[in-house]
Amino acid sequence: MTGKLESGVDVKHGLGILTAAIFISGEMVGSGILALPKAIVDAGWYGFLLLIIFGLNSCYCGVKLGQCWEILEERFPECRGISRNPYPDIGERAMGEFGRQCVSICNYFTLFGVATVYLLLASQMTHTLLKDYVQELTVCVLILILAIVLTPPTWLGSPKDFWIVGVFALSTTLISCLLIFAQMIIDYNNMSNTAVHKEPALIDIFTSSGTILFSFGAASIFPSIQNDMKNRKMFKYSVTLAFIVILALYLPMTILAYVIYGEASEDNILLSLSPSLLVTCANILMTLHTIMAFLICINPVSLQTENILKIPHEFGFKRCLLRTAIVGLIVVVGETMPQFGKILALIGASTTTLSTFIFPNIFYIKLCNQRGDNSKRIITKPVMLYLWLLILIGVIGGIAATYSSIISMFGPDSFTKPCYWPD
Repeated sequence: MTGKLESGVDVKHGLGILTAAIFISGEMVGSGILALPKAIVDAGWYGFLLLIIFGLNSCYCGVKLGQCWEILEERFPECRGISRNPYPDIGERAMGEFGRQCVSICNYFTLFGVATVYLLLASQMTHTLLKDYVQELTVCVLILILAIVLTPPTWLGSPKDFWIVGVFALSTTLISCLLIFAQMIIDYNNMSNTAVHKEPALIDIFTSSGTILFSFGAASIFPSIQNDMKNRKMFKYSVTLAFIVILALYLPMTILAYVIYGEASEDNILLSLSPSLLVTCANILMTLHTIMAFLICINPVSLQTENILKIPHEFGFKRCLLRTAIVGLIVVVGETMPQFGKILALIGASTTTLSTFIFPNIFYIKLCNQRGDNSKRIITKPVMLYLWLLILIGVIGGIAATYSSIISMFGPDSFTKPCYWPD
């Protein structure tokens, strides 16, 4: 076993059901809620169907992932403590070192992509706030400026060094959602023309499905939240409650965007709203959120890279140099593809689909079917059929959505010119 577990750790002061649900919903409702309305508009009414189906099934897969850890605790006493890498630990117990490496690589690229999305979002929203005052600052320039400003904070050791960042990011998201709702209702009351909608093409539906999947794609951090709970068997209730809250936020916002803005919807819903003080406040809060979320997402990427290169986690020149290089690589990706929506859709279609739909179900089946222990679980035939159906849908849908996302990124009709491309 290569995972690091702290056996015997007291978790009686851990998270409760409600607190865990707040953390889960806070992790998911961020950049996804800004991009989701446009994705629904592009997919037409099929988008609402996908939103509900993906939401319910993501919740089910999250419950199964939580039950995977319950099985580990039943069989392996060392797993009853705190694990630093619980999702890879599940993969290893289910499928050996191959399972651990698959999860680790998937999580690495997911977080790297999400960090890129957050940097692009922060640059775009900062540009919106400053364009009337400093016209010379383009989004491409702001990507570089923000990266320089945010690089020193990335040198901090681990999330415990800036836990307040997570609390602040969650608070700004919730307040921003309320402000966006309020402005949407005002726009609805003031609308004079009916929103225009076009018949979605199949490639639009698949590309949109990647964004929708991304909006429910926090499964990679589920085991970590479960590990911090007082009673880990209650995790299924936290997941269910979190998804109820998330759907309660997503459905009204996407419906309003579809009815009010239609094809005029932007990749970032804030850009679709009528200018007002509410929108300005929401923009400021979401800019702060994306900055804080960038720091949170890039930290595990840095820690994992340091482990691979055997660089000490203590503050020092090597750590600072490596983490600066990682930020630099994110800048290169961002300057090459300055539209965050396309990167977001690609992540949702590929690595998010793996961590949300495919890995949890495969690991649950493998763990339940393992023999030679006293806690073998029986999966009924209907449940087994449903699990394999979700895996099949995840594989086929993920491949189709990934292909559509790549075409959307590099196709001749939708290619976005890199920042460094000559005019």
